[in-house]
Amino acid sequence: MANRLVIAACIVATIAFATYTRTLLPGVDLGDTGGFQAAVLWPEISARQAYPLYYALAKPFVAAVSPHDPARGLNLFSAVCAALACGLLTGVVARVTGSTGAGAVAGLLLAFSYTFWTQAVIAEVYALHLAIVGCCLAALTAWWRRPSTPRLALFFAVYALGFGNHLSMILLLGPFAIFIVATAKRPADVLQPRIVLLALGIAILGALQYVPQLMAVWQSVDAPERWTDRLAAFWFDVTKSDWRASMVLGIDAGHVPERLSMFAFDARQQFGIAGVVLAAAGAAGLWRVSRPWAILVVLAYAFNTVFAITYNVGDPHVFFLPGHYFIAFAAGAAAASAAQLFGTRQAIATVALAVPLAYAAWRGYDTWPATDRHADRRPEQLVARLTAGLDDRTALLAERVNWQVENALIYETRYHLRDVTWIRLDDVLLHFPLLVRDNHATGRDVVLTAGAAPQVAAAFGSLLPIVPDPVPPARSLLAFVAAIRRGTPYVLTVLTPTRDEALDDREVIDAVAALTGGRERPRRTTSYEILVGRAGDMPLLHRSDARPFRQTLRIPEGEIDIRMDGWVPFETFRRAGFGHITLDRRLVLTVERGVSLVALDRPEPFYAAGVYALRPRFRIPSSGLPELALLH
Repeated sequence: MANRLVIAACIVATIAFATYTRTLLPGVDLGDTGGFQAAVLWPEISARQAYPLYYALAKPFVAAVSPHDPARGLNLFSAVCAALACGLLTGVVARVTGSTGAGAVAGLLLAFSYTFWTQAVIAEVYALHLAIVGCCLAALTAWWRRPSTPRLALFFAVYALGFGNHLSMILLLGPFAIFIVATAKRPADVLQPRIVLLALGIAILGALQYVPQLMAVWQSVDAPERWTDRLAAFWFDVTKSDWRASMVLGIDAGHVPERLSMFAFDARQQFGIAGVVLAAAGAAGLWRVSRPWAILVVLAYAFNTVFAITYNVGDPHVFFLPGHYFIAFAAGAAAASAAQLFGTRQAIATVALAVPLAYAAWRGYDTWPATDRHADRRPEQLVARLTAGLDDRTALLAERVNWQVENALIYETRYHLRDVTWIRLDDVLLHFPLLVRDNHATGRDVVLTAGAAPQVAAAFGSLLPIVPDPVPPARSLLAFVAAIRRGTPYVLTVLTPTRDEALDDREVIDAVAALTGGRERPRRTTSYEILVGRAGDMPLLHRSDARPFRQTLRIPEGEIDIRMDGWVPFETFRRAGFGHITLDRRLVLTVERGVSLVALDRPEPFYAAGVYALRPRFRIPSSGLPELALLH
């Protein structure tokens, strides 16, 4: 059994790893991913980078495999961790149920689940988080088979280490503790003072992972004088309590029904209705096989899912991930129960395992086009457009951009665009005219992003004449539509933009009129709207909906698969996009909030009122400010 278990786990992990490397994001991404990629090999430590275990493991990996391109190396690190998580789940389920086939079902269902897949191909902490959960389950399996103090200490050590990667490990404390007590030879044995002290000692050792972050706060030039205030500042940064405090259990009662709908959508998106039903049956089957395991799976799933439903954050879908791990566990247990139901009827038992395995494989086939990011260079292209034509000899870029874009900008200018010099406008606004004067004295223009220019104009008026920068050209939606040849197939989506984005309704109306020959108007009454057709003709499809949906459409060029994969308005950002449009399984458009448009005869999409929108730039030219002489 042990050899078959290891072989099954290795096969599943290999399949997962091969899948993730084929669909791996090739470079930098926006948001936290860009922040991780920029920081992994950077010597500076910040308490806000509160993932010491993640960095401790990732840094040597990236330095070894991709020191000159940390973004790709860190993406690959996630693929390794995700494959490990799938292999561990396979082994644990096989050990608990006595069926290697059931373990493979669980591991493959997790590997091909949509959200986990999207996190396995980018630099994020969630793949490692689930790998650590898998390590905890493996340690608990060893304890379950033969309880002993060394095995319990091993579990304590793995669990404590997990807090160095993600603090949501706390959600598993109750389920894990109940399992340990329920599986001990005598429950009182694990409550002895020596066991409690062992747990506390290991917890303290685990907390030492955060010493570098503590020292970064302690030695900062602006550190508070009192040591108690320094500790408070450390805790504030590491736990990010400035914004988490309003997010944990931060959902208004009136939003609960909609959040529950989001939860139901998320479960179907990962495993399909059949997978969810299989998991429910598996939880019942586990109760018959091992009540402690059934309780652990159900409670761990419930605790994590309730937290995700009530967590008021911009990307709630990733907080359902630990719950997905336990759904896959239960689904594997169901496959084992079905096979065991037929006893000695080997042929039927084999079919009972083959069917869920085939279902898992089909889920992978169906999900692949939406999670495949191997050709996604949009973040790099966005930063390249933002910095086009700039170098530190001729210009300084003063930016005020979305935080997601800024993280990608940090990475690109650290590793690929080292001749671009930029600053955050908010950091220098109080003395901005002096900064402009000093740069002009060296012959450098000051370039402003679209978000920075209005702020400078409002603060300083005519003192700093601002002119449009012709590089890069900022093409409008109407200009893009006008360039589409009549009869060309197109896909246009309009998703409710975030609150910090302004959608020009008049421009959208005119664009739809141009695309449809004046035969159609946008509805703009719901969260999702899509038009598919040929430029100049009546659209073949015009659908608007309040909820995510999926629909296929056949045109002569092939089958268009329309997937709305994000939940608007609760989700403000998704690394893999809010939807995906494929043509014969080839991704042609990643849908973002705001306007997303693609003409099927050209590779480049157009975005407006969203994070990938191309915005104009402005300049304060060095030849146009004689007034600044007064500042000398």
